Amino acid sequence: MQAYRVRVTSNHLGECVRYLISLSLLIISLAGLQSVQANPHSLPVDDRFQAYLDGLVAAQFSDYKLAGLTLVMVKDGKVVLKKGYGFADLETATPVDPERHLFRPGSVSKLFTWTAVMQLVEQGKLDLNADVATYVPQFTIPNEFDQPMTLTHILTHTPGLEDGAAGYLFGDSEDDLIPLAEALAKYTPAQVRPPGTYSSYSNWATALAGLIIANVSGMSFEDYVQQHIFTPLGMQQATFDEPLPADIAADMSVGYITQQGGLDPLGFEYIKNFGPAGAMSASASAMAPFMIAHLNQGQFEDVELLQPETTALMHSNLFTHHPSAIAWAHGFYEYHRNGQRFIGHAGDTIAFHSQMVLDLQHNFGFYLSFNAGEGARARTAIVDGIIDYFYPPTPIGYAYEPLAGSAERIAEVAGAYRSNRRSFTKLEGVVGLAADLPIVPAGEGAISIPVPMIGGRFIETEPYVFTEQSGQGVISFGRNADGQVTHAFMGLLAADKVPATQQAGNHQLIVLLALLASLFVVINGIRNRATQLTGPALWGNRSVVGAAACNLLLVVGLLAVSTSFDMNRAVFDFPPPGTGAVLVFPIFSLVFTIAALVLLVPVWMSPQCGVWARLRYTYVTLVFTALCLVFNYWNMIGWKYY
Repeated sequence: MQAYRVRVTSNHLGECVRYLISLSLLIISLAGLQSVQANPHSLPVDDRFQAYLDGLVAAQFSDYKLAGLTLVMVKDGKVVLKKGYGFADLETATPVDPERHLFRPGSVSKLFTWTAVMQLVEQGKLDLNADVATYVPQFTIPNEFDQPMTLTHILTHTPGLEDGAAGYLFGDSEDDLIPLAEALAKYTPAQVRPPGTYSSYSNWATALAGLIIANVSGMSFEDYVQQHIFTPLGMQQATFDEPLPADIAADMSVGYITQQGGLDPLGFEYIKNFGPAGAMSASASAMAPFMIAHLNQGQFEDVELLQPETTALMHSNLFTHHPSAIAWAHGFYEYHRNGQRFIGHAGDTIAFHSQMVLDLQHNFGFYLSFNAGEGARARTAIVDGIIDYFYPPTPIGYAYEPLAGSAERIAEVAGAYRSNRRSFTKLEGVVGLAADLPIVPAGEGAISIPVPMIGGRFIETEPYVFTEQSGQGVISFGRNADGQVTHAFMGLLAADKVPATQQAGNHQLIVLLALLASLFVVINGIRNRATQLTGPALWGNRSVVGAAACNLLLVVGLLAVSTSFDMNRAVFDFPPPGTGAVLVFPIFSLVFTIAALVLLVPVWMSPQCGVWARLRYTYVTLVFTALCLVFNYWNMIGWKYY
């Protein structure tokens, strides 16, 4: 009998570990769900839950490249769990300490900015519906539609502003820091829609709210939050200051990004230029009093952070795109899962990924933060896993009858969509050329988004409202006065339906055709350089050859810039070195293309050009014209950086 030796590779071991973790997690989860279902409002944070949580976290550390996780959980006015997983510093193998180590909450910081705003509203120093220009004498507030921007608009991210970040939202040196008012004035975004129409996330607007706090209170934003939130709540391991205060600087966790399959330290991320939007550093434990106060009608022990009426107002819904969509409260936003309403906020820097979740009904909340780039994906699994443990999902049946007229509505909503959170007027917006979000028919009464990590199959549950088969996600569609579908609403996101002339896929096709034509024209021009042409034929030929050469040089230049520059640095250093020189070529291409268009009729009338030469010239000129329109649409003509 022949003997066989089994070789177990590291990949096999990884699969085995993941399988064992998943199996253990399932067993613990089922036991935990049974326990919680017996008393769904007690939300017991007991040994059984901690075992479940440990398994849940272990699964994420197995699946993703992670360094550390810090977490705190509160219930009925008390901290019921504080845990650290992994390392705050991989080089020294320092375990995460939820009491000590500072992580970056990112946009969870905004909740402190909004709390400060509501404190000043409570004191009568701010009016949520007043023109914010009355509070900001330093520079002009955008008002393109003769509709004043208000704090209500800022709280709900509906001031109508484009978004941007590259080159100025983050810094990696103290030398990058400038005063808040100067930063806001220097990087003022364009207002692209009337205030109050659609929500589109804006770090600039939140930072503006921080400047308003400073102007009204007579102290810096950082000092206001320190004196009126951090100190009263005993949040000693929390600050908005950058650089960090000397007494807590040594407690800062290292942030990591994924590089060549491993984790590399990023260095401290400076966000002070837009500080009120996300510059906070805090330990998990320090976040507990803030959560307790918001869960307890503004009260933490003997400290009144906000009056009960103000707290209730802050937690109440203020804006939604559609009755079926989740809403913005006053800075907080809703999160629905398993039939339960939560409020909170997520936050992301480059290296840190965080989330705060509050259940007002059951006086329960938790906060967590990862210190590595792939924590953004692991965060979702942890948040959903915790919620699923305490609020078990109800099984959803998939049997359904398509609604009358469903096929017609699906034909209307199908198409390409693009998030309205983007740059409309700056070069940064060119990232949108990569792809639009497709929504396609998916069988009778259903649509799907065929995109990994985002997509899924959605069933129409009421006209123009589609619910994910899991029962968690909802997509609804907005229509204009003529009944045409113009927007898709997914959670808090509003996405514009993109006409064919503006779709990224069609623009990519134009770019491809133009580059192929450019290559043909240049090669043909070299081969026929000795041909004796005169008049319009000569100048027409020179025009298309010039445009073609510029198009090809643009591609070569962009490749040279991208290969000589670490594109992970683009968020700090934008535009990359050499970009300004490369952007000369779209301008020259435009000039040559205009000349080719002017000469189109004379070329057709020239006796030196045969029918095929005229047709080729016309085709190339029209393709180059379309390419110039694409250049202009994506802000590549001119140096539109900030």
